[in-house]
Amino acid sequence: MMRDSKYGKKTSLHSIVVGWVSLVLGLCVLPVSVGSVAFAQEDKVQVPAPEWRGLHVDVSRHFFEPAVLKQLMDRMAAKGFNRLHLHLTDGPGWRLEIKRYPRLTAVGAWRKLLPAGAWNWKDHEIGNHFAECYGGYYTQETMRELIAYGAKRGIMLVPEIDMPGHAYASLVAYPELALEPPPACKLGRDVWDVEKEHVRRFAKEVLDEVMALFPPGTPIHLGGDEVEPHLLSFEQQRVFMQEMVDYVQAKGYPAITWDEAACNGVRGQWVMLWRAERQAEVLALGMPVILCPNSHFYFDYPQSEEEAAPGDHVITVDTVRSFRMPTGANVLGVQGNVWTEHIRTPERLFYMAFPRAKVMAEAFFKEDNKESAEK
Repeated sequence: MMRDSKYGKKTSLHSIVVGWVSLVLGLCVLPVSVGSVAFAQEDKVQVPAPEWRGLHVDVSRHFFEPAVLKQLMDRMAAKGFNRLHLHLTDGPGWRLEIKRYPRLTAVGAWRKLLPAGAWNWKDHEIGNHFAECYGGYYTQETMRELIAYGAKRGIMLVPEIDMPGHAYASLVAYPELALEPPPACKLGRDVWDVEKEHVRRFAKEVLDEVMALFPPGTPIHLGGDEVEPHLLSFEQQRVFMQEMVDYVQAKGYPAITWDEAACNGVRGQWVMLWRAERQAEVLALGMPVILCPNSHFYFDYPQSEEEAAPGDHVITVDTVRSFRMPTGANVLGVQGNVWTEHIRTPERLFYMAFPRAKVMAEAFFKEDNKESAEK
């Protein structure tokens, strides 16, 4: 085994390390009926470009080297994107160096190498002790380099430390954080025991290092999604997430959570809406919202019927273009999400992200945009 100290990347012969404020003038689309036929009528208004023009990349499930993220930012900048949301932690891997807790990357950034193309969560074994390992992480030095690279191109990097669930890699590294010890806590049971003081202290100390890396004012995404109430009650989740939201905001960093936390009563943060069926509910809360609904903006979904398996939800470029932007809501902007369970190479990443990201930019980033009516 060899270790590349710059990127914290371990390789073996067979291992693979791939490596608005608001839309106050939204597009009004009014139905006009002529006989039994309905038409869409567009108001001719100037629509301001959104404040948040984002792309999300999951680097936990599959790791992408800094050079790949730089290539991605180059393409994003050319299309008018200004936020790169990095999903840095999840069950399959912890991707950011935290010096106070070195085992997060020494152990949690690595897993047993599976055959090319394989993705089965139950088969993943976290650790650095296997003959063939897959993984990698960003050192703090490398992350500073990426932040600076993005800033020169008008792109803000937005880190996500997902909590209290999606935590398996951190639980293998530090079992004392676990509600249930690994490996029993796989498959959706990988949550921190948030009632314990040392767990809350751990979360804050991790966030301290993240905030020290990123310029003041950078939003910090705290996750807060997909924890079943039989593991942590909704009230336990709400109390913990509210504490973390308040913690980062007191230090000058806006907090973001997925929509579950907002629906569960957490307040004061920006909300990233991914569950399309909850859009009306979330918008009614009156909180700042970033729209990345899985009905239109999940760019890891198949982009044609030919690529889809039975039952898959297909998101074509026309699906992206057809999204109807809410009007009069506190919408900060839109974001395309790329989850990487089945995306392990840079080539596949760019193929799945584009051309849908290009169409998102054309449809929603222009100040004279009139494309947000469903067709």
